[in-house]
Amino acid sequence: MKQYNEQDVLKAIAGSYQPGFLQIKLTHSFDGGLARFSQKELGTFLHEYVHFLQNISTPWGLYMSMVQYQKLAKTFAFIQESSQEIELPLRISDAELDRKWSIIKLGSGYYPFSREDEHICRKIDRSKDIVIHRTKEQIGSNQFPQITLDIFFQDGTMRSIELGAVIINESMAAMYQMMVDPTATHENYDLPYNLVQILCEKQFPNIAGDRRKLISICYISLFSMSPAEVLFDQLDYANRHPRISGETLFFEFVTNSKIESSDGVTLGVESFMDRLISLFKELLKKILDVELDYIEFVLERVRLSKHMSPLLSVIHQEELTPALIESMVNVLGIPFTYNEDGQLFLPKSIKDPTKDSEDVIRLILYGALFQHITSPNPFYCCPLKPLCVKSVPPIEKDECFDFPWEGKECPITPLTNYIGMKSKQFKWILVKKPF
Repeated sequence: MKQYNEQDVLKAIAGSYQPGFLQIKLTHSFDGGLARFSQKELGTFLHEYVHFLQNISTPWGLYMSMVQYQKLAKTFAFIQESSQEIELPLRISDAELDRKWSIIKLGSGYYPFSREDEHICRKIDRSKDIVIHRTKEQIGSNQFPQITLDIFFQDGTMRSIELGAVIINESMAAMYQMMVDPTATHENYDLPYNLVQILCEKQFPNIAGDRRKLISICYISLFSMSPAEVLFDQLDYANRHPRISGETLFFEFVTNSKIESSDGVTLGVESFMDRLISLFKELLKKILDVELDYIEFVLERVRLSKHMSPLLSVIHQEELTPALIESMVNVLGIPFTYNEDGQLFLPKSIKDPTKDSEDVIRLILYGALFQHITSPNPFYCCPLKPLCVKSVPPIEKDECFDFPWEGKECPITPLTNYIGMKSKQFKWILVKKPF
């Protein structure tokens, strides 16, 4: 067994799952369910639950996930078909997928959680204006809008930040969190958590104090492949019509807007979402090779054509109470949830509540393997290790590092055996982190 500090390994792995694989990571225990959460714990859970719903209930979240699943399928197929030594990390190039990913990368904007930026100042100097730049970027035969913000920070630096879905998602989730836990101000992390609110203080003062409205507008922006542009357009409209509620803004947008699909068909938002959900389900069912269960259940629950928007309806009550949050969770269920101590929750099958939902289990395994061979953590350790070492009995082997498909059977080996990875030759080409 290699010598290493287990806590360093678990810390490096924890939270490194990629979006699209429907997982919530908590830092606290969730024994006893939501009823036993403290105010702080409930706020943290809600922040992550909002991310889950952003992922499954918006065109942006669904499309991003579908492109990831297509990249996953191409990667696994490449391994199955390869007769040569395979270098890891594996980066498959495909012209159409590369084009789609360029659109996602542009729309996502600045990613504030990279290791390179972990020590930079994130506290914004509110005494200085935020300068806005609007440009266009060519991807293939189409032009896409890009919005860049020149932001001054309290350490005296100025940085240009591309506004996009990542910051919008985080600002929206943080505002939701603060409605439950007012102490969660993220005061030292204005970027990304407070950026939308601070931007409104500078540019859209008539609505800057209306958290419900700002949450609604953030959510609206995710019904576009250009979230930053839609965010600005909707903030401007709301600022000029401050009496319109956030919920009304959302349903006006849904009623009046059109979206052009990739095959050139223009549809209303509800019809587009129905079509996208159907395509999402077909793709995921094909890749996982299993009938969808919990995932289909929750996708059907968030269909706009059913005139439901759980994320918005609960905040437009008089007060966002723990009971309201629990009612939303009871309607939609909880996805795979885990913490660093090895606690985990798997959603039960809708078809047979005595069993765990098989589609969720397969998505966990597919996501973990895809992450390991394309974007490994610094220890080159299987992402499932934190769960395996806490299982009863614990599952651990030398091959957890580098090549987890080797050695004794473990949770990931049925998938790697299906792909045929034991019969292939692999070589890591990155410099390894010393133990």
